[in-house]
Amino acid sequence: MATLLQRCAFFFVATLLTAGCASFTSITPGTPEEQVRARFGAPADVWKTPDGSEVWDYPRGPLGTETYMITFGPNREVRDVRQVLTDENISKLKPGMTRDEVRRMLGKPGSINVTESRNEEIWYWRYLEWQIRKMEVYVQFSLSSGELTKVTRFQIDTSDGKRQ
Repeated sequence: MATLLQRCAFFFVATLLTAGCASFTSITPGTPEEQVRARFGAPADVWKTPDGSEVWDYPRGPLGTETYMITFGPNREVRDVRQVLTDENISKLKPGMTRDEVRRMLGKPGSINVTESRNEEIWYWRYLEWQIRKMEVYVQFSLSSGELTKVTRFQIDTSDGKRQ
């Protein structure tokens, strides 16, 4: 007969294994929309694309370092799943981009702050540079034009505890 400790350990391991199965990387092309919604809930945002597909945004923040976007074809099945908070996507940010363009590239920000005295709106995300280094990225927009004006990155896991 199993001891209480053994039974608790069994349920703990089973819970961990079940949680691992619910990762976004386990979604495969062809998965029906209903199964995605049942496993992960409602997305933070949804938008249609010109080809009739739909993109769902699943941020894992505000302190998380991943945002997943799932594209569904017109048949309502998964076409692809991608983690969008990447070095590659962040390096594509350029002055003049609109809020909508940035949102569709990086997903919902971890926070949005407005400083009217400086005429700016600042969006913030955390991400992993090279999949190992914890970083913060701040994207500044002009309040009057709504266009991206500046992108700033900081490393937050330095040995001295200071941002670089």
